[in-house]
Amino acid sequence: MTGPARFGPAKLLALWLAVVTSAAAHAQTVVRVATWNVQSVGAPGSIQYEAALDVLEYVDADIVGLNEVSSSSDSVHLESLAAAAGYPQLTVAASGPFGALRNALLSRFPFAEPATQHSSASLSGDPAANDLTRFLLEVRVDLPGNASDLTVVTQHWKSGTGNDDEFRRAVESLRIRQALQDLVSATDAYVILGDTNEESDSVPRTPNPFTSLPGGLPASFNLGSDLEAQLLGPGIENDPFAPLVATGGAGATLVTALQLDGLDATRPASGRRLDYLAVSAAIAGAGVAAEVYDSQDAGLGGGLPKSGTPPGASASLDASDHLLVFADLNVPAASLAEVPALEDAWVWIAALLIGSVALAALRLERRRG
Repeated sequence: MTGPARFGPAKLLALWLAVVTSAAAHAQTVVRVATWNVQSVGAPGSIQYEAALDVLEYVDADIVGLNEVSSSSDSVHLESLAAAAGYPQLTVAASGPFGALRNALLSRFPFAEPATQHSSASLSGDPAANDLTRFLLEVRVDLPGNASDLTVVTQHWKSGTGNDDEFRRAVESLRIRQALQDLVSATDAYVILGDTNEESDSVPRTPNPFTSLPGGLPASFNLGSDLEAQLLGPGIENDPFAPLVATGGAGATLVTALQLDGLDATRPASGRRLDYLAVSAAIAGAGVAAEVYDSQDAGLGGGLPKSGTPPGASASLDASDHLLVFADLNVPAASLAEVPALEDAWVWIAALLIGSVALAALRLERRRG
């Protein structure tokens, strides 16, 4: 006998599934993203700088968000570090309104457009607003192939344990939500990363919500008129994660990350998890694998794949008082409605043809049965 029935509908359907799986793999791009509070970069040749370089080369992330670039001279050191670690794209925010610490982003892929340095004034529309401790840095990265552009936002939230510090962290997350308001979590690829100076399992804190300005705020702090209206109305939730993960907020998902020894701490001295990545639903749905990198765990084995020779056991602590957190993201194709790239077209054509033949074979088998 010849024709579709000879191969059998079950085998044809299995082949169809394999081809569709291959098509799905071709429709997304794996990107490694990291966040790290480096506690300053340090001068080239210093123990701190060389340890940071060793860690970056070993983790081998495609995109890295950094916190605590400490000064204009440290920004120059960062240019050297980025070049040595193989990151041709670098952007550093200016010194913030409440101190010299800066956020930075490094990338092996080109920026789709110039980076945006958000201030509270630009986000709120109130020129008198001054409620961000550090400027918020956003960049859209042009990924290879037909992958969607990846929007990356990095921030270093206000530190401290006072009500004023908690209030400022909550405000900073509301500003992140505003920065991403033109994106849709279900369809757009974006990641929020940085040192939140808070633990996700310790919120909300009290008072909750804030309905008035707490005491202790700096004299130059000025809440934007948009958030002042929220403060005096429903209030501002005392939880910096809420605006990031809420459906009405950025709609992101916090990524689970552990050290190889099972700990989740990103600041070893305090044992606290302060550094996070949060991804849009479009990325979360495709699966995310993450790790907190501690060079002391090298002998334990396992974890995400890395590159080259492991740094010395002391490298992480030599480089910073925080540990680097990284994740492999499956970034979907730019649009399901787009025509596939030519090099991938055969996958979709094969899926269509095999699916049609399998369906015909199944119908023929049922008629004979």
